[in-house]
Amino acid sequence: MSENKTPIDDDKIIEGYEYDGITELDNPCPKWLMYIFYFTAFLAVFFLGYHFGSNSKNKIVESYVKKLKDAQLQQTKAVVEQVPEVSESELAALLQEPAELTSGEEIFVDKCALCHGEFAEGLIGPNLIDNYWIHGTGKISEIAITIRSGIPDKGMAAWQDRIPEENILQIAAYIKSLKGTQVENAKEPDGELIED
Repeated sequence: MSENKTPIDDDKIIEGYEYDGITELDNPCPKWLMYIFYFTAFLAVFFLGYHFGSNSKNKIVESYVKKLKDAQLQQTKAVVEQVPEVSESELAALLQEPAELTSGEEIFVDKCALCHGEFAEGLIGPNLIDNYWIHGTGKISEIAITIRSGIPDKGMAAWQDRIPEENILQIAAYIKSLKGTQVENAKEPDGELIED
């Protein structure tokens, strides 16, 4: 048998830790491993302080929200600027044209009834038959702007690039013609009361 040539320090022997002639000693970790441990502990403290102690995330989120709202405002302005101006009196003339109102009704049922109901009584979206308005004051031109640019915060899509301008005006006139109609199970009024 070969002789054990490694000197054994009796003070470092841990009793009960011997197997197959191998004795485990109580040696400290290597210094390089301890340096890695201390560095990761420092990083953990640093990141915990950064995560819980700073408002940088809130500032980033606020900045993002502000940029998003500015972009939506610019988009709405661009939509309004691209549309040729039509006077309210010209739009009100659409209310006297049965063919225009019929076209508006067909498009409304096809595109808008899913959220506003077949008779504009309101489902997911608000009812459109009362004198309460969330956006605008109930003028046909303001209704058309809302249809064109949508209300992204409320989930209403912008229809400007999806349907022709003539159809948007027909829908707006049809919605205006529904004011004061009575429908069963109409959604509760929402918004500001506007007297005509």
